[in-house]
Amino acid sequence: MNIWNLKNKSVLVVDDYDKMRALMREILAPLAADKIMMARNGYEAIELLEKHTIDIVLCDYKLGNGKDGQQILEEARHRNLLNYNAVFIMITAENTSKMVMGAIDYLPDDYISKPFTPSQLQNRLEKVLNKKAKLDNIAAAINQKNYSSAIALCEQKLHESPYGQTEVLKTKGELLIKLGRLDDAEYFYQTLLKERNIPWARLALGQVYFKKSNYGDAAIQFESLMQECPDNIAAQDWLANTLEKSGEYERCQAVLEKTIQKSPKSSTRQRKLAAIALQNGAFDIAEKAYESAISEGRNSCFGNMADISGLVKSMISQEKIEEAKKAIEHIKKNYKKTDEIRLHTALASSIIHRETNEPEQCKQNLDAAFKLMEMQSIELDSESALDVTQTCLAVNNLELAGKVVKQLVSNHFDNAKLLDQVKALYEKAGKLDEGEAIIERSKQEIISINNEGVKLAQEGKLEQSINFFAQAAKGMPNNATINFNAAYSMIRQMQTTGEISKYLPLSRQFLEQGHKIDPHNQKYFQLIKLAEELSSKAA
Repeated sequence: MNIWNLKNKSVLVVDDYDKMRALMREILAPLAADKIMMARNGYEAIELLEKHTIDIVLCDYKLGNGKDGQQILEEARHRNLLNYNAVFIMITAENTSKMVMGAIDYLPDDYISKPFTPSQLQNRLEKVLNKKAKLDNIAAAINQKNYSSAIALCEQKLHESPYGQTEVLKTKGELLIKLGRLDDAEYFYQTLLKERNIPWARLALGQVYFKKSNYGDAAIQFESLMQECPDNIAAQDWLANTLEKSGEYERCQAVLEKTIQKSPKSSTRQRKLAAIALQNGAFDIAEKAYESAISEGRNSCFGNMADISGLVKSMISQEKIEEAKKAIEHIKKNYKKTDEIRLHTALASSIIHRETNEPEQCKQNLDAAFKLMEMQSIELDSESALDVTQTCLAVNNLELAGKVVKQLVSNHFDNAKLLDQVKALYEKAGKLDEGEAIIERSKQEIISINNEGVKLAQEGKLEQSINFFAQAAKGMPNNATINFNAAYSMIRQMQTTGEISKYLPLSRQFLEQGHKIDPHNQKYFQLIKLAEELSSKAA
């Protein structure tokens, strides 16, 4: 079979230049792909990825205003818009380290520099497609979320031929971690490393140690990798995570500053540096990092307008009140006027007026923010919720503070550290008793809701339990326990009635949402195994 017969393959070309899109179509046409789709910008690219299953993406890095190629890749991978075996090739006129290291967690399968010939593009495609072909059946199992089957297929391939199977080895290790089989993953990577020094296996072993809360051994792995390869951005990111968990905040900040010098384009990395620097009292560094997080996140799915409040707090701490006000006005004027922008500029303004003792203006901004939250059903992240609680207490609005705390507790009722932060805010305001009462009352409500749903399931009223937890999850989308219990009720119903196709996709959605909120919760790993068994029965 001719390798360049792309029958049954769909290709998406993303380029803002009309002539380049036409040239790419001309190059690809003889390869007989089933579909060749074109996008002029990031918005069109994401829309096509949402609507179609794309096998190959050829994407220019620079796309004018809006998302760049890296941000398209990040969003596509983050939102699972690409199948496991899909190919993403970045086309670029530049190969700067800042561009290549922009977001180490979401690397393309290959880069190709302009100008290139048709044969050069074909050679790159051949190389990547041959590499991906080794994982075809494994990828199919992963796309169906049958991770245990995918591991078995990996082991089968490795048994057939242990050589030239780097991608299979990597995939097996990733799947062991995905399923929470951390002891197996540790043994797997240690066995590989006994044979030879493999940097990616050392990085993965460090991640396993991190997930097992073995921060000392994790740090040793990441630091040794950094010494051997100072440009290993992933090792630096993981070392920063490890130092933060270990409470070594000054060292964490130093590592992040060094990493950002090499790779400044990640809004997530800039945000982490900003938060750590703010905590360390390095307000000038926090200010600069928050500015970068806002700027880099402007067209990224990882952008978070809550960074505006962080920027304002870092500026206020330097007594730069007028500059903070100007920063908010700049964002209002130059950024797209979304509800998210309106909400977070209002919240940031309320912080300024809180700190300058202007209660009336503070209250006006709080009221504007709450109207947006209620109209658009916007839920605050925990840091913003703490800021709002503090501001509400400062203007003696106990009712609004109570609403925010109730929502915070509904999502994080088992997070003792966060609830202690809430209590500290009430204590500082001289209202500790009120704070403790709200927290306890809210916790009991959540426990009662959860117990009621569990009781229905135990009584065999599975349909009622499913509806109960699904409705509860709508009101508390960031409560991991509720999401896991919704999935559990569906799994029990499938086991009882055999209605697998009816409930399996939705149960997986609840499982993945719960896992996203609480990645270390063992319920996920227990339930995903049951879901896999049901999926195998249905196959």
